[in-house]
Amino acid sequence: MAPTTVPAVALRDHAARLRAAAGLDEAPIVSAAGLWLLLAAVAETVTEPADRAAVEDVLGVPVATATGAVTALLADPHPAVGAALGGWLRPDLALSRALPGPVPVAALPGQAALDAWAREHTRGLIERFPVEVDADTLLLLASALVTEPRWRRPLGTDDDGLLLLDGELQAIVATEAAGPVAVAAPPTDDGIDVLSVVAAPGVAAADVWQAVDEVVARHLGGALAHGDRPAGELADGHAWRVAERTERFEAWGAPDDGAEVWTGRLPAWQADATHDLTSAPGVTEVGHGLGALLPPEATARGIDLQCVQAATASYDADGFRAAAVTALSVRAAGMPSYVDRRVRRVTVTYDRPHALVALARGGAWEGVPLFHAWVRP
Repeated sequence: MAPTTVPAVALRDHAARLRAAAGLDEAPIVSAAGLWLLLAAVAETVTEPADRAAVEDVLGVPVATATGAVTALLADPHPAVGAALGGWLRPDLALSRALPGPVPVAALPGQAALDAWAREHTRGLIERFPVEVDADTLLLLASALVTEPRWRRPLGTDDDGLLLLDGELQAIVATEAAGPVAVAAPPTDDGIDVLSVVAAPGVAAADVWQAVDEVVARHLGGALAHGDRPAGELADGHAWRVAERTERFEAWGAPDDGAEVWTGRLPAWQADATHDLTSAPGVTEVGHGLGALLPPEATARGIDLQCVQAATASYDADGFRAAAVTALSVRAAGMPSYVDRRVRRVTVTYDRPHALVALARGGAWEGVPLFHAWVRP
């Protein structure tokens, strides 16, 4: 694998800040990467020094580096990640200068066409564009991300309906943020690593996500292997039980006497979410930079910003699916804006919440955290 790139580090830091600022530690599914790509793609529109400094702090890199990183990611597509950017301008308007970066700008269409764009660029997982447009919509930008890695082998199911992962990548990792955590990652051949991480009951979600970052750093650094655990004899823990017993195996491939044989029991789950990210760090500054490109007569009343993400994900015996569309709308102020929000919570069979992160591997996308999920009981 290629070494971790600057965009991956910046995206991991951005995800942590977004969760904290927007109260998303326990969001059922969110793509901080979708927002980062959207903001980074047009960050060079922000010219006011204080706003530019704020945006660079949010993105974790200079604006030119951020825009260049988005361009590089789109130019080097990941085989298992669909990524797209879109821009639309009200047909009677013209920008004072072209948008910097890789965002194509077309005439603003109707809602049906935007819904079709969302479906096309999420392989049908997101059916509706997350914001509605009307006569006061001046400029609209969006990013789309989708991934559908399949497990190398389908997972079995136990009598409780939990998915069974035998062997592969399972470990117990001692973390500073959350103490010992259990980690499970079914293997894929798609260049996407999907890590589930469970901490002890009572550990705050924010601390679990810090522990996830520790696990991810070890994993990307090649320091996480199947069977890893704290030194000494392994005893029962908060999410695992250890039992020494005689079991029957096929002679070919049977473990040695005394070997540790790991089985992970994971929930199948599905979640949808809609997040209002209008107040997320960096959105206001980028929105004002975009507004400055619009004709003065169109923004005489001022502008209203709206940033919304629609996200969905599922985890089952065959693999992991996730998609998100993140939209930023610049509207003429003075009229209320409306958006339909469809939120469906799915209760999964598990003893307590745990974290999940989906990482892209290879090429320009190496280490990019595409999706984060907090799986609830």
